[in-house]
Amino acid sequence: MSEEITPVASTENLAKENGKNGSSPLIFMSNITRRFGLIAALEDVNFAIYPQEIIGLLGDNGAGKSTLIKVLTGVHEPSEGQIYFEGKPVSIPNSKVAQKLGIATVYQDLALVNLMSISRNFCLGREPTRKIGPFNFLDKERMNAETVGALADIGIQIRRPSEEVLRMSGGERQSIAIGRAAHFGQKLLILDEPTSALSVGETRKVLNYTHEAKRKGMSVIFITHNIGHVYQVADRFTIISHGHKVGDFLKGEVSQEEISEMIMGGPIPERLVSVVEAREAELSRLRDQMLGRTETSISARTRKRQRIMIAIAAVVLLIAAGIGALVLGGAFDKIETKEVVVTCPQVDIATAPEKVQERIAILKNADEVATTRATAAAFLSAEKNQHLASVQPLVDALSDPAWEVKQGAAKALGKFKKEDVECAIAPLQDLLHDPQSPVRDAASQTLLDVFNLSCSDSDVCSPNQQ
Repeated sequence: MSEEITPVASTENLAKENGKNGSSPLIFMSNITRRFGLIAALEDVNFAIYPQEIIGLLGDNGAGKSTLIKVLTGVHEPSEGQIYFEGKPVSIPNSKVAQKLGIATVYQDLALVNLMSISRNFCLGREPTRKIGPFNFLDKERMNAETVGALADIGIQIRRPSEEVLRMSGGERQSIAIGRAAHFGQKLLILDEPTSALSVGETRKVLNYTHEAKRKGMSVIFITHNIGHVYQVADRFTIISHGHKVGDFLKGEVSQEEISEMIMGGPIPERLVSVVEAREAELSRLRDQMLGRTETSISARTRKRQRIMIAIAAVVLLIAAGIGALVLGGAFDKIETKEVVVTCPQVDIATAPEKVQERIAILKNADEVATTRATAAAFLSAEKNQHLASVQPLVDALSDPAWEVKQGAAKALGKFKKEDVECAIAPLQDLLHDPQSPVRDAASQTLLDVFNLSCSDSDVCSPNQQ
């Protein structure tokens, strides 16, 4: 049975023809091309959907309609082209970005967990919780209430939110998936073969839910092979064949038989050829308009960025000028250690106690184990064992190959009086660049404790102000 075809509408923009009062498209996909190697699954496709519009996206297997939707939902990035969302260019690299924009998709497998309840499936990944002490628990009461209320908003009634999805019919499962997407998607609902394998009654329910989603303010993309089903709900049809868009057709100007013929590769009805060309030209004008708006926005952002950079540069110059004035005024002058060579006390080692002589011998013996030499340094730092004959060997040990010995010698020198170990200042400062942090720490601490010098990893130390 053939449907009655109304006269072809004028070539005004699709929004006006479809009752949208000239509004801008919710989504505009401009010159979308997607290649897989040498194969072009889509080539220069312009696709627009307006607010509160149901579009039937039609095409044979392999036509490219699923690829177009995967580009829109972040599964594939376009090889060429640009996506505009509410008039602004966007990049959709993954499904999370699509969800944040308000794009929800119901796939053929529905993405439902059969052994979970309706409410758990409805809130899957977005479960409300309540905090008890340091722990979070599922708020099942709130989850059940939100599920029942959200499904009721689009006309879906359920028996019990705690019922397992496994016990539901195919149409009921489809309604849960649509209700979930409508509740969390908010702006665009994509239905992929929503009526496949459903009975007549269940199909009617799904079509009613689709109408209800539109009434709630959502746009819908309805992908299906069943032209009879989509013809009942769609405002407009977009037909794709072999990666190219055949055209956009309003419901009242094309029959189901003509749609079927175009899907199978037939020609566009002669009365619609000029209309399709005019609509494509209009989409090109829309693309140019959005591109111009984008360039204007980018130019404004560039000018704003330039003004910010100039302001930052001015502030930096002012700060630099202030620091320069302070430097010239001597505000940052530091008291450097004298470059005069200071010799260590020259004491005859024979005047030292026997045990001190033994430890000095061990410290100077490179064949001894590093830990043994480090222990000897610690022994020489003890108050009862301190002797001026130990100062020169300890200073020499600051250049020992073993870091344990250098650390031990630096700590040992920190136990002597300032006037006895002034010859250690320069070697201790050299250790501030040692690769081993324990050595640097020991040298820094001795310079602070003995000489009241506050040092960092630099060649200059300043008197400690505390």
